[in-house]
Formats: sequence, C-alpha cells, structure tokens
Amino acid sequence: METSKTVRLVMPLLLGTVLLGGCAGTDLDLRPVASLSASNVMSPSGYSEAKVSDTQYTVNAMGTEATPKARIEKIARARAAQIAVEQRMPFYKVASVSYGVKCTKGKEIYRGGTQPATARQTVQLDVLYAKAPTDDTYVSAKESFEGLNAELNNEMIPSEAKIAAEQEVRAACAQTI
Repeated sequence: METSKTVRLVMPLLLGTVLLGGCAGTDLDLRPVASLSASNVMSPSGYSEAKVSDTQYTVNAMGTEATPKARIEKIARARAAQIAVEQRMPFYKVASVSYGVKCTKGKEIYRGGTQPATARQTVQLDVLYAKAPTDDTYVSAKESFEGLNAELNNEMIPSEAKIAAEQEVRAACAQTI
C-alpha cells in the first residue's frame, strides 16, 4: 500500500522531468525565421515593395536575427515573382541584388521595460517585368513563384544555421551574443 502511494506521488514528477529533459537544447530550434509575409511596424521581418514604374519594382526583405541570408533572398525573389503574377506580367528578372544589415539600439520603454537591441539581415532586389522575355535572363513568374513558395514552406532551418545567422548580423552591428 505504501509503495503504490509513493509511486503515485513520484511518477508525475518523473514524467515531468522526462518531458522537460526532452525539450532541453531545443531553444535554438524555436527561434523564428522570416516567412513569406508582408512586413509591418509590429513585425518588421518579411517583405515590402515599391513600384518604380509599370515594369519595375524594388523588393525588400528583412529577416529575424536567426534568418539566414539565403532565406531572406528567397523571400524577396518569391515576392518579386508574386508581384508579376498579380500584375499579369508573365516574366520577370532580378536586375540587381543588394545585401545589408539593419541594426537598432536597445532602449528603455514606458513603465520601466526595455526593448533589446536587434540586428537583422536585409536584401533589396531591383526587378524588371515583361509580357514577353526580351532576353534569356527573364524567368516565368508563375513557375518561379510556385517553386520558391514551396521551398519556403518546406524549408527546415537547422539550429547551426540559425546560430551562424545571428552571429553574422550581430558581428556586423558589433553586438555581443
């Protein structure tokens, strides 16, 4: 009788320990990466664009601290292709790609809270659109968007890549990890 009472008391504790132990080391896996979504004031990671002319846009993408540069560029390219589909332009090409890092300083906010410093990789594309390709660098917008969107939705970023991305952007902003 005494043994079963002890088992009933100890088992939930052991189970909780096992479950928590199983989560150890996954903190890095939970760090978010940017997705194919529009950026805004509350969530700066994602894409934005500016129309330069009927056949030219500038597409920008920004990641979280843990988003690798290649994924940020893939988001920008997917948005460029998506714009072509939306504008009924069957073809597009990326004329130039620029990489950067956006650094913000930590600051105190209202009622004693703090906002930490951040470092985020950015990509800017200069994109040209056409009804028909004028050279072999133009690609099919629909096929490109479908392929890039599928890659982004199925991509698993390893913890090591997230750590490397954080170290790269923080070093560029001279922040300690």
